[in-house]
Amino acid sequence: EAGVGVAHADVVKAQLQVQQRQRDLTDSNVAAEKARLELGVLLFADPRTPYTTDAPSSLPALPTRSEVNELASRSNPEIRSALAEVTAANAGVKSAKATYLPDVGLNFTYGIDAPQFAKNGPDGARNLGYSIAGTVDIPVWDWLSTQKRVRQSEIRRDAANVALTASQRRLIAMLEESYAEATAARDQLALFDQSVRTADESLRLTKMRYAAGESTALEVVDAQNSYLSAQTAQADGLVRFESALAALQILMGSL
Repeated sequence: EAGVGVAHADVVKAQLQVQQRQRDLTDSNVAAEKARLELGVLLFADPRTPYTTDAPSSLPALPTRSEVNELASRSNPEIRSALAEVTAANAGVKSAKATYLPDVGLNFTYGIDAPQFAKNGPDGARNLGYSIAGTVDIPVWDWLSTQKRVRQSEIRRDAANVALTASQRRLIAMLEESYAEATAARDQLALFDQSVRTADESLRLTKMRYAAGESTALEVVDAQNSYLSAQTAQADGLVRFESALAALQILMGSL
């Protein structure tokens, strides 16, 4: 405006943009501090402990679909828990049905059966002795309590099988979603890199045109904003890929 290059309306617009960027900067600082404290809770006894983080030098490789399916079927926590519940329910059914069988008991006793704590009595009788007793309990009628316990254990077994089936279906769906998300995020990283290079080249050319007097300062600012937006999108894409890969590893049971 001082050089009669733009109108006062453009100056007002630029001032509003600066104020919005200042607000965005404040919100970003607050979000960064929250993220730092949340990570500090996991790492240190005092979340306020200062620390620094380094960006990974290379992206982790995305496992193949066959590897994902194999690890998920073997190490998924929910599936393993559901399988354990089914095993326990089957054992409960066998334990309940075992009540129908006869109960055999054997008792062996060895010791002193006399008023005196001695090997032989006053009359020379031997106080030490042993006895063996066996019992056989044949169930005939227990007011259907055994049948009810068996039925209850069978219901728990059926419920465990239903829960296992539901967990398997849910795992299949979540694997499909997570793997598709991770694949899409990985494929987009190359596009983000290309966008950053293109925006950088556009900024360089705009600066050259501005130096030659063929463009205005506003065009330079727009090119800088485009370059910054491309870098931000690239960082968001990297976070998206890391988050999708972490979710996939949790389903695989490798985290």
